[in-house]
Amino acid sequence: MKEQLKLLIELQDIDSAILAMAEKIEQLPSRLDQFKSPLKESKEAFEKFKKRSEELSNRKKDRDHSLSEMEDKIEKLKTRSREVKTNKEYEAHLKEIEGFEQNKGKIEDEILVLMEEIDNYGTELKNEEVKLRKAEDEFRAQEKIIDEEIQKVRSELDDAKSKRHAYTSKLDEDIYSQYLNLLKKMNGLAVVEAKDEVCLGCNRNIPPQFYNNVRKSDAIYKCYYCNRILYYKEPPPAESKPEEAPPASS
Repeated sequence: MKEQLKLLIELQDIDSAILAMAEKIEQLPSRLDQFKSPLKESKEAFEKFKKRSEELSNRKKDRDHSLSEMEDKIEKLKTRSREVKTNKEYEAHLKEIEGFEQNKGKIEDEILVLMEEIDNYGTELKNEEVKLRKAEDEFRAQEKIIDEEIQKVRSELDDAKSKRHAYTSKLDEDIYSQYLNLLKKMNGLAVVEAKDEVCLGCNRNIPPQFYNNVRKSDAIYKCYYCNRILYYKEPPPAESKPEEAPPASS
């Protein structure tokens, strides 16, 4: 029975490690969350400046087109000047040209303002693009680190599962079945140490005589309260202090 108990203790250690590794694999991707927020913010800022830059560029194209149309009209009006016959018609004609020239000047001023805004937003857009690329690089670097760590833990998990089989194959079928039921009911902790007349699974006191039986390890004993399998671990021997040399005689 001592051999069966020893196998159970070692199996519990392996299963605890397996559960810890499985939990780690599940939790590792959440470490990326701290890099997702800066990346999201950088993307939003970049898209905001990009959208504004595109709007300004489209407005400039529209004003460029209006300027071109205005220049065509002015050129046509100037060509028609030869057809004007009276001074009155000529004055009206010049006034019409002057009106178009004024509109042309306004459009040119608008274009200059737009060009300045486009330059400013272009600079900001480049800055935001640099920030975005940096955030993307940091995210990808962390993603790679976490992926590599997950692969490492998965490899260790596979090794632990293979090692586990070496212990389960030696266990009595009924004892192993009890162990598995306890493992499910007790959140992965079926075998626990009894120390100083206390079950370290539920932290409740064990009767002295029962504790002595557990110490003998001659059978499979379970806690009265939580029903976990108990075992006793011998404390390490106390280190002996070196004897002091007698004082030298005078």
